[in-house]
Amino acid sequence: MKKYINKIVTGCLFLSLACVAFIAHPVTAEAKVYNYDITQENFPAADYAARYADVKAAYGNDAAALYNHYKFFGVEEGRIVKITKDVLASQVNAETDNIAYKIFAIDVLGTIVTDDMTDAQKVKAVENWMKTNITYGSCGDTRSYHITGPMTNQPTMDEGYAETFEFFMDALGIQAITNSDLKSNKVEVDGVWYNVNIPAGVLY
Repeated sequence: MKKYINKIVTGCLFLSLACVAFIAHPVTAEAKVYNYDITQENFPAADYAARYADVKAAYGNDAAALYNHYKFFGVEEGRIVKITKDVLASQVNAETDNIAYKIFAIDVLGTIVTDDMTDAQKVKAVENWMKTNITYGSCGDTRSYHITGPMTNQPTMDEGYAETFEFFMDALGIQAITNSDLKSNKVEVDGVWYNVNIPAGVLY
C-alpha cells in the first residue's frame, strides 16, 4: 500500500512539473556541445530565475523547483546558467586536470572583464585576450585541441580555440555553442546570434 501511494505521489509531482513547463514557455536555442552535470547543491538558482522571467513567474525563488525545471526541461530547451568554480568542483566523474584548467580559466576571466561591461563588451574582451595570448598551431599532443592548450601557453588548433571560447562564455553566463565542425562557435548577444571563428578573424 505504501509503495502504491509513493507511486501516486511521484506521478503527481512529475505531472505538476510538466504542466508548469508548458506555462514556462521554452526558448529557442541550438544545443550545446559541452554540458555540465550540475548538482542541486551547487545549482545557481538565483541566476536561473533572474535569467528567465517565464521560469521565475512559474517557480518564484523555490531553489528545488528551479533546479528540477533546469534538469528536466531547461537543458533540453537550451537554457543556461552561469558556470562557476563551485559548479566545476561538483562535476561528477569529471577529468580532474580538465576541471583544474577551467577553474584557472575563470581566474583569467577576472583579469579580462568587469561586472559593469555589457555582454557585447565582454565578448570583445575575450576575443582580444584570445588573439593576444593564444598562438595558433600544434604542440604535438591533444592539448592543442582543448582548453588545456591555451591554459598552459601551448600552441592551439581551431578546436582548442572553439572549446576555450565556449567555456569563457559559459563562465560569463552568455549563450554560446560550438558548431558541429568543433572548430568554430556561435554566440548570442542582445538576442542575435553571431558567428565566431577567432583564428580566422571572424567575430561579429
